[in-house]
Amino acid sequence: MNKIILFIFFSIFSSSTFSQIDTLEFQKGYPNFKSDALTQLKNYPSPRYVPNNNFLRLYNWMSPYYAGGAGQPGIKIPDGIKRGAEIQEELGVNWNYNLVISNPRIAPDEKALSDPNNALTPFINLANKHPEIPLSVTIFWTQIRPDLFGGEHYEPNIMRTDYPESFYLKDARINKTKRVISYIAPDSVFIEDGQVQKKQLQLLVKHLTRPINIINENGEEPPKAYRRGILEKDDLLIEDKNKLQIKSWQVYIATKKTHIRHLYSSQFMEGIPQLKKTLFTVYQIEAGPIDRFDWNTSKATCSKINGSYYSTPDFYPRTPDNWKNRKGAWHGWKWIDDGRKIEIASGDKFFSPYVAAGWSTNPEEDMRPAQWLGLLKCLSVVGAEFYYVGYFNLKKPYTKPEDYIWQAAMPAYAQAITTHFLDIFRNGNVLFDLEGNPIVTYPTNDDGDVIVTVRKHLNKQQYIISATVQPASNTQQFALTKNIEIKLDGESFLINVRRQGSVYLFDKTSKPYVFYQLDKWHEYKHPDRWRKELIYEAEVFDTSSSSVSINTNYKRIYDKIDFTDFASNISLTNKQWVGYTIYSRDIEHLSNKIVVLIYAKSNDKGEGEIRINDWKKDFTSLKSENWNWIKIEIPKEVLMQEKYSLLKIISSNDNLEIDKLIITNSGSVPDMKDY
Repeated sequence: MNKIILFIFFSIFSSSTFSQIDTLEFQKGYPNFKSDALTQLKNYPSPRYVPNNNFLRLYNWMSPYYAGGAGQPGIKIPDGIKRGAEIQEELGVNWNYNLVISNPRIAPDEKALSDPNNALTPFINLANKHPEIPLSVTIFWTQIRPDLFGGEHYEPNIMRTDYPESFYLKDARINKTKRVISYIAPDSVFIEDGQVQKKQLQLLVKHLTRPINIINENGEEPPKAYRRGILEKDDLLIEDKNKLQIKSWQVYIATKKTHIRHLYSSQFMEGIPQLKKTLFTVYQIEAGPIDRFDWNTSKATCSKINGSYYSTPDFYPRTPDNWKNRKGAWHGWKWIDDGRKIEIASGDKFFSPYVAAGWSTNPEEDMRPAQWLGLLKCLSVVGAEFYYVGYFNLKKPYTKPEDYIWQAAMPAYAQAITTHFLDIFRNGNVLFDLEGNPIVTYPTNDDGDVIVTVRKHLNKQQYIISATVQPASNTQQFALTKNIEIKLDGESFLINVRRQGSVYLFDKTSKPYVFYQLDKWHEYKHPDRWRKELIYEAEVFDTSSSSVSINTNYKRIYDKIDFTDFASNISLTNKQWVGYTIYSRDIEHLSNKIVVLIYAKSNDKGEGEIRINDWKKDFTSLKSENWNWIKIEIPKEVLMQEKYSLLKIISSNDNLEIDKLIITNSGSVPDMKDY
């Protein structure tokens, strides 16, 4: 049951002034005592994916070496690498991540790969240990070493400066040290680089006993999307453009760049038999507004995923105040809005952005968990199926991994919520305006600190609404939640928006309407501080025996629907059941006395059964028009047998209504104001 909350302000600070951070947005003990990164991950609540969903897994772009502590004072590099592999395993097993091998160039020959102390060996062993978890490999064109594979040069061809003048852009020919390879350099330049990468990958494949699912190229190699003022002065480019009969410079350079990248990637993607079913993706293949190649041309650089092209923009706001626009290379929401409009209009509904909340050596300068989670949820609604999750250790002193490991968790929390609206995600799209343009950022009565995104099922009047209220600083007073008004399908209604995001399902096919929240259990605090008890809204079930009736009580205020104070619940008929996934890692943190509290009511004697695998127990609800708590004790070992268990609630009559479930150690009746 939701309460109307107009504003909640920061209440716990490290001092009485508003110039200090809210310590609840940082891990327990910050800035002094801090549990290490792996310990934190293991103690965060599970992201609650719908089991057996078909979403692509998250791609880990965080360096596993630094995440394990390599480079930190007092930590030996082999120990950091070992810890990094343990973090990778935790992410792969419990957080829906691919396993990753970062830059195979680290092991340039057979001897290095056979060395148990080599930086890649633990990750190769981990990949072979878990063939059930997809494997990704990150490669860097500009870092290949031809000299390690029989070549004469240390640097790749694409970075060399000793070719004839005609190999370089005219604008860069004056200074030899700044020569930039041209779009019309001979094909052999790029083919030879691809052959070096092929040899490196062949060496890696030889040590793998399982397939590689995705190869991802960094994609920051020259030539880039240079200004027309440079291109139009190059006589050789003009001649080539005219020969190809391409009128647009943007389309021309995109065509040439796509050709260059294919020359490179085809050497290994088509030349290594083990990569026949491997996807190939490249960073920054997108429709962003500045310094990007033409989307309709350049998207063919990457493999199709499920029959579609997924753009790969970088969403790196870095600081709280940059969430809306951009600062130089650091892109806020407007960059996504601009690019997605073009991509969706081209028929590409889904994308896979690179994301990072910041990588300052002072974590107080980076976005905090709630703000970041709210933004990620909005990305999901406008088509983000999975994320390349990054963090960048650029120079010493490297940031302590315990200060940023939460950035690995937030994308999983956002993606897990998306699996709860799988049908609308797959078979829906953003709305379009009267001119047929995609609406990426949905209009509201608030244009200051709120983002709203909406996705609609293509064949039903069913919507997903995701909204977040965004702060502009970590050290000032900003609202954690506010009420806003939106207009949708001819009606105006009020919704409550939280900093960590509020994701609602709105179903107009029912009368009265059905409206409920998918992510109510998410908190604004650092995930190290989230509740350990498990709270489930009854209507957010994972599976059921048949179509379950969902009821929503709401009010109207004049011509508006008030969804800020709604209450939703389910109604079960005789023998009908609903199931909720309970992860054993969450039960592990509770004591041996496990209690399931079911908030229910029935106009008849509400009888039913709770079942987990082979264990079952009957329960009875009092005949009453009022809600009451049903208390059921469960042996802990019942919930610890597998990675997750399905808790079923089976009704024994036609009149059982359920509002909420709580799994806890406490047998006392909770105060609903706390939930």
